[in-house]
Amino acid sequence: AIPHARCKRILVLSLIAEMSPAGGFGGLYRDWDSHPHESRVNESAMRCMQKLGSALGENWMGCVVDELLAEQEKAIAAGRTDFFPMVKHGLRPLKPLDRFDHSDLFKNLLRNCSCELGNTSTQPLYSRTWQYTPPDVCREHGAGVNESFLYKRGFLPAGDDLPQLAGTMNESKATDVCQREPLCSGFTYYGDRRVDESRMIYFKSDASAVTEADKWHTFKKRRKLTCDGDDPALKPKQLLVDTLRESPPIYIVHDFVSQQDCELMMNKTVPKMGRSVVGGGGFSSWRQSYSHNMVPDFEDPLDPVTLLARRKFAFAREYVGYTGLREGEGQEPINAVYYKYYGDQYRPHCDGECSGGRYWEGQRVATSLVYCQAAEEGGHTVFTRSNIKVVPKVGQMLFFGYLFNESIVGERMDDGHTEHSGCPLKNGHKWIATMWYREGVNAEQNWQYFSQKRSDGV
Repeated sequence: AIPHARCKRILVLSLIAEMSPAGGFGGLYRDWDSHPHESRVNESAMRCMQKLGSALGENWMGCVVDELLAEQEKAIAAGRTDFFPMVKHGLRPLKPLDRFDHSDLFKNLLRNCSCELGNTSTQPLYSRTWQYTPPDVCREHGAGVNESFLYKRGFLPAGDDLPQLAGTMNESKATDVCQREPLCSGFTYYGDRRVDESRMIYFKSDASAVTEADKWHTFKKRRKLTCDGDDPALKPKQLLVDTLRESPPIYIVHDFVSQQDCELMMNKTVPKMGRSVVGGGGFSSWRQSYSHNMVPDFEDPLDPVTLLARRKFAFAREYVGYTGLREGEGQEPINAVYYKYYGDQYRPHCDGECSGGRYWEGQRVATSLVYCQAAEEGGHTVFTRSNIKVVPKVGQMLFFGYLFNESIVGERMDDGHTEHSGCPLKNGHKWIATMWYREGVNAEQNWQYFSQKRSDGV
């Protein structure tokens, strides 16, 4: 027999996390409740896995529940107390059908086993192809798309400096200097107005985050496009899509992002990352990772982050059927997340509505993750109450939505299927680009406006 200790092995990560260079994250399971006979759950989980050949899916969860109910009945009949309390559960999604004081503990114990057992993703229901046709940026932006630099009013914040290039010069000289230097992404300077006279110029290795301000001027270097139809980033491509769940939808899209774009985004974000925060701000042992936001610049159509965002939105509209989604100002930034140390993880959580609440305008309706670096061991994504498991591969995109149908105000949304968790990292690193989708947002009424409106009860 396989010892049930394999499911509990994740618990020792708390000790390792305490000693890791991350420091201060705390024990991985410190916030959980506990039960003196929780080992019964692990034992039942292992027996059901041996019986069914898998630790995934409704059959496995139902098997564990049934075994624990039978054990409980026998123990009570014999006057014993050495059992794990259990009630009947619904399985679509996993949900107690009666009051259950240990619901979170039970769900997380099952999650541990799913994370620990096996290195295989849930098999797709079926696979199909999706043809992505990139937007015609030559038509959208005209001759301006061929300009080597994009002008923006505002400044580039401190950091990312290239001091060896800095100096007093005019715009023309600065563009020549930046164009010749591969590390240069742009430059910024202060002046009452743009005139071709010498100013103190500051060159930057990253020009993606421009802060609007009067009397400041920024030039962002961008890749030129010949508009001859040969640019690989703008050619149509066929992508394979695996359907893991139809409604609410869960999809895996293969080869969604190139290794070249992954390396560019990782190189720009990893040095700037700080500890990840949870919803509402603040740090929590519930989420152990590092992150940095990437803001798509829709004035720069060939920027890799912009191309990624547009491709993500196109998939949501064209393949998934979320036709009301539009990329552009008002959407949340893409959140680059890095799982760096042994034990880094994100415990079970929902990105949007997953309690069966009703849809309201401006809220999140879907999530997508692009995997640019996959751990050698651990770091899987598990949908906790659906028991669907994704073992990431570099270049894949995971998409899941919280809507059953079209977004109609007042209609009920997901009731638990999309609750998910990032399994603890055990070997290697994981880097993902997470994007959340909202309908009805724009520059004036952006995602923050709707979030605040909801928190104010309006």
